[in-house]
Amino acid sequence: MAKNRGWVPDQHGAWVMVTVPLLLGAWLAGLHWIHIPLGIAWYAGYFAFFALSWWLRARGPRKREYISALATYGVVCALAAVAIIAVVPQVVWWAAVFGPLMSVAIYEAYRRRPRSLLSGLSTVLASVAMIPLASFVVGAELGLRIWVATLLVGLYFCGTVFYVKSLIRERKNIQFGWVSIAVHVLFAAAVLSMNFAGWGHLSAALVFALLAFRAWLMPWWARRRAIPWTPKFVGMTEMVSTILVVLTAVI
Repeated sequence: MAKNRGWVPDQHGAWVMVTVPLLLGAWLAGLHWIHIPLGIAWYAGYFAFFALSWWLRARGPRKREYISALATYGVVCALAAVAIIAVVPQVVWWAAVFGPLMSVAIYEAYRRRPRSLLSGLSTVLASVAMIPLASFVVGAELGLRIWVATLLVGLYFCGTVFYVKSLIRERKNIQFGWVSIAVHVLFAAAVLSMNFAGWGHLSAALVFALLAFRAWLMPWWARRRAIPWTPKFVGMTEMVSTILVVLTAVI
């Protein structure tokens, strides 16, 4: 297997979390040419963060292996960001959203904990912020529909951080499994409350109830079969959940 030098991210689940909010945000805002440099800046920024996380964890001469990827993606991200700022100068205020979140993730990488719960949640929240940002850059109103979609996708992805860990890295930690279930039940209750308040559709509450059920079912099933679920299988099954959540966010 070729050695990863920071050019291609190896966290396959992250690809979905990077892509879905951007595409959903662009769709809700109405496709616009400025979404092209926004997408370039976003992906290049993600790739640069990945290379940076490897560079931070490397020791001694090995750090040089990641400089090319970090510099290349960093420059591409910066150029695309400048193009956006030239058209929408007010976008610089979004640094107040992305800066703290990415600082947490970078610090966790520096502490050699790139897959920690804190790192996962901070990167997820940064990714979900792309939904309202995609509307902001085209001058669209950040109305209730945008914020409901942002909240639904944000709750889902935050829950997924707990869920995936309960199946893979923390699969032997029964207490963490119960924490994951509790988080999903809390999120399902929050979405149901949103429905009562007129924010969203009943289908979202049903989907989040199913997500809470699967947060209990899959770890329980894995223990019954005495064979852990593979990351590939977990990722494939989550594609269905992602599609359901996106559909409820669009309704």
